[in-house]
Amino acid sequence: MVDQPASDGLTWQPITQADLDDLGVLLTAIEHLDEPSERHNMDALSDAFVGPDADPGEDSLLGRDGGGMAVAYAWNHPATTDLDPRRVYLTGGVHPGWRRQGIGRQLLGWQLDRAREWYDETYAELVGPLQLTAYVDEKLEEQQRLYRAAGLAPVRWFADMGLTFEREEDGSPRLPPAGEVPAGIRLVPYSKKLSEAVRLAHNDAFSEHWGSKPVARGPWEDQLSRSVARSSWSWVALDAATSEVAGYAMNSAYEQDWEAQGFSEGWTERLGVRRAYRGRGIARALLAASMASFAEAGLDGSGIGVDSDTPTGSINLYPELGYAATSTIVMYARLEQRDPDSAGESGESEDRR
Repeated sequence: MVDQPASDGLTWQPITQADLDDLGVLLTAIEHLDEPSERHNMDALSDAFVGPDADPGEDSLLGRDGGGMAVAYAWNHPATTDLDPRRVYLTGGVHPGWRRQGIGRQLLGWQLDRAREWYDETYAELVGPLQLTAYVDEKLEEQQRLYRAAGLAPVRWFADMGLTFEREEDGSPRLPPAGEVPAGIRLVPYSKKLSEAVRLAHNDAFSEHWGSKPVARGPWEDQLSRSVARSSWSWVALDAATSEVAGYAMNSAYEQDWEAQGFSEGWTERLGVRRAYRGRGIARALLAASMASFAEAGLDGSGIGVDSDTPTGSINLYPELGYAATSTIVMYARLEQRDPDSAGESGESEDRR
C-alpha cells in the first residue's frame, strides 16, 4: 500500500461518491485561477467514478483542511484494456490558497507510486512497459515544471481549434455552406445500428496514428453514452455502392466550458477517414455537415482538437475551413520498464523515455 502524503494540516481519504460535489467546488476554484481550456463537468465526474475501469477507492485521494474543505486531490485513471504500453492517466490539482507548500509534488509522487503498484498488481505475461501520462495546458508553466521534475517529458502537442459562425440579421447563427459530398459517397446521420461499423472504421483510420490503440466494443459504447456525447449531431460517410463506413464525425457538447469561453460550440470528438478512402474530401464534407448540425442547434461555433503531428496531413484542412488555433495542450509521459518480481524490494525502474 502506497503511503499517503505527509502534509501538515490536511487529512487524506480516497474519493467517494459523496465527495464529488466538494471535488467540483475544488475544481471550480482551480479553474478560476488557471483558466484551463477544458473545465470539469459533474456528470463526467460521476461517469468517471462508476466507469468500468474506475477504482477510486484505490486510485484517488482527496485532501481536506481542518475545517473539512477539500483543498487538493489526485486521481489515477488506468486504461485496463491497454497491454503495450500499460497506460495510467494522471489528474490532480491543489486549491490556489494551498499552493507552494509542496502538496502538488507529494501528490504527484503518490500517484506515480500508486500507478507502479497497480502495474505490479495487474502484471501478466506479454504486457508492455508502464506509461505514465498527463495532459496540461501549455500556458500552465508551474504544472509543467512539476511533471518535468518527476521525470515526465513533453512528447506531444495538441491544438484546440475553433471557428465562430456568422450571424443572420435576427442574431441566429448562419448555416455554413454545405460541403460537397464526394462522388460515390453518401452522408447519413449517425445511428445506433452503425455503432459497431463506425468503431471498426475508427480502428482502421487510426491504426497508423501515434500512440493509438484499437478501441474495444465496451469502451467505445461507454464513450458514446457519456453525458457530453451528441449522437444527433454526428455523421457517417458511407460508400454508396457497398454501404461500408468510409469516415465518421462523432460530436459532443462540453457545456461546462461555454460560460468561461464566452460562446457555445459543438465539439468534433472523433473525426476519421479509412485509409482506402483518403484524399477525396470526405473529412471536409463530414466537418461541414457537423457545423450545419451545430448551427441548426443554435450554437455559436465549432471546435476540434488536433494532433500537431498527425500522419494524414489533415491539420492543413482546418484553417481552410475557417478554424484557428485557440490553445495548446501538452502531453507529458514517462515510460518505465518494470520488473514486478523485484519492485517490492527496491521500487526502482528503468526510465525508457
